[in-house]
Amino acid sequence: MTHNTDSFVNSLLYKQFTKYNLHHIFLWVIYFLFWVYVLSPGITKSDYFINSFVIVANQVLVSYFNIYFLFPVFLQKRAYIKYFFAIVLTITLGTLIESGAFLMLNTISEESKIGLLSIRFLLSTAMAITYTSAITMSLKLVKHWYEKERLTKELEKVNTETELKYLKSQINPHFLFNSLNSIYSLSLQKSDLAPDLILKLSDILRYILYEGSEKKVSLTQELKYLKSYLELEKVRHGSRMNLEIEIEGDTDSKEIAPMLLIPFVENSFKHGLMKDKANGYVRVSVKTDNEDLRFTIANSKPSNGSMVSKQSGYQGGIGLKNVKKRLNLLYPKKHELTFLGTENEFKVELEIKLN
Repeated sequence: MTHNTDSFVNSLLYKQFTKYNLHHIFLWVIYFLFWVYVLSPGITKSDYFINSFVIVANQVLVSYFNIYFLFPVFLQKRAYIKYFFAIVLTITLGTLIESGAFLMLNTISEESKIGLLSIRFLLSTAMAITYTSAITMSLKLVKHWYEKERLTKELEKVNTETELKYLKSQINPHFLFNSLNSIYSLSLQKSDLAPDLILKLSDILRYILYEGSEKKVSLTQELKYLKSYLELEKVRHGSRMNLEIEIEGDTDSKEIAPMLLIPFVENSFKHGLMKDKANGYVRVSVKTDNEDLRFTIANSKPSNGSMVSKQSGYQGGIGLKNVKKRLNLLYPKKHELTFLGTENEFKVELEIKLN
């Protein structure tokens, strides 16, 4: 129901109506016809049209004075007592204006004019004006509340997108620093592996530039990017590294936020293999089932693992802190992130409902 309401409010038809206040005209015409129907028995056609016009015009003036002057000047500023006296005075004045208008017109009999200043007529006129003012004020408050909610949601959306862009901007320099540092080290050693490393880095940068700015990318593209990173690290570590990657299920038809999985891989190399001179391993598993994605990555801990695990940021460096925030923003209540650690292994399990 809410989705249908939002669709109508955002539609071109609604915007055109509100732009030219056509909905106001439509409602007042309906109200005018109501009074024509009420007053038509017993008097001539021209007279009941004129009388209806006087009643509706007077109520229009009071209603718009209320919602466009009294509302912003008093009610929005929480001056409730001042607003109460102001609206009572306005309704009283409107009642006297309506009585005075009928006294000057010849649309009612002289006998009927005698009752225009009676308590009964004044009270009934005031009640009619009050009802109309209350209804129009209610509509104004509903619209005011809806606009406030809409602006709040738009602001939240802008803030969310801004924060996501900020988090991405933190991920990229962090990754580039690690990769360029590795290439620099191999270049100093005049290693034949440096060109391959540069080529892999080029593929990764291409992904960051063209797909990284998108809201969603194909899961296949994201995994291709992840593989390039793993292959880059494989070239860099050589025989020190045992890499295993397993992908099960359909990835072509699935979409995911770009660069969401790479921080977990970065963390594995940063706190796992790079701290250990002995052989280590990184095992990656990706499984899809309908709209569910299960991503698992495990890495060996260094021989001095107990000391490394105590270092600040082992389970929550810049990359992991960022990815936690992105998951909360992009997949609220649709993901589960688990960190598991033993004496010899650190493991991350991530489950996401991609829809």
